Amino acid sequence: MRMLQIANNKIKNNEGTALLMALLVLASILTVSLGTADLIVPGIKMSRTQAQSTKAFFASEAGVEKSLWEIRKNGYFLLEEATDNIFNGSLDNISTYQVDYATSSPMVIFTSTGEYQQTRRSVAVSFEVL
Repeated sequence: MRMLQIANNKIKNNEGTALLMALLVLASILTVSLGTADLIVPGIKMSRTQAQSTKAFFASEAGVEKSLWEIRKNGYFLLEEATDNIFNGSLDNISTYQVDYATSSPMVIFTSTGEYQQTRRSVAVSFEVL
């Protein structure tokens, strides 16, 4: 009987230990999870920005290709002074482009600006008119 009473007292003295251990384990899991999220979220944001930048770049490339096509295949007449927005358009992925034209004889420079959402990228092409 004495042995049972001693065991009972030990159990009563350790009642809060399990709760304290559970709280410490949960706190450490939460700390690790928040630290991991703090590392991962900026990477996700950077990845999204890179995807937007790539779409804007290819939209500006499309503008340059359109300009070169119009000059070489459709005989588009080039003016002697710089002109903004000689070609513009939108693509299937909701990106847009605008092409500006400048000249310093005999060189011709097309600057195409592509835009997708809030990201802009530009491409410039220069060539000599024969």
